[in-house]
Amino acid sequence: MRFLMDAEQRAFSASLDAMLTAADTPAVIRDWSRGDHVRGRALWARVAEAGVFALAVPETHEGLGLRPVELTLAFVELGRHAAPGPLVETAAAAALLAGLDDPGPAKRLLPALASGESTATLATGPYALDADVADIRLTLSTPVQGSRGRSPLGAGSKGRQPLEDGTGRGGGGEENPTELRLAPPPGSPHPTLDPARRLFETPRGGEL
Repeated sequence: MRFLMDAEQRAFSASLDAMLTAADTPAVIRDWSRGDHVRGRALWARVAEAGVFALAVPETHEGLGLRPVELTLAFVELGRHAAPGPLVETAAAAALLAGLDDPGPAKRLLPALASGESTATLATGPYALDADVADIRLTLSTPVQGSRGRSPLGAGSKGRQPLEDGTGRGGGGEENPTELRLAPPPGSPHPTLDPARRLFETPRGGEL
């Protein structure tokens, strides 16, 4: 089994490294920490133009198809340069939306995530990262006792995250489904040790 990057993947990583170096990410982080998101949003647009978010979106929703290797390489560079913003959360939200039984939310939300027009954050507990700048705020419930070991990402449900239909079962007829919901706008930020990673209390959301 081969685990080496091919020439195209190496070129992709190098191009992201060059772009992030030129963007002066330390200055972007300082602005972001002060609540000034202008340069951060400009960097987000360049990351989107490089195709990073589209790597987490199926082609049927204007993405490049699900390409986990290239997405991993992209996040290596984004992490190495400490790019601010809900980057991982946006990719995770895209994967969850793409896996829903109901195609409506994916059709409505994924094209804008792929293009970088929208940003997303995801809460699996009481707080969400950068919920003040995210256009799409999702809450994801954790499995409850009796869910037969299903993970928050729907393991054991063939990659689907059925929404609760009021009967305690999702679209696939499974008990205790994972719930993916839209959250309302957040309140004030919660103090953290890292001012560039601002956490906001996120109430339980409504239907997608």
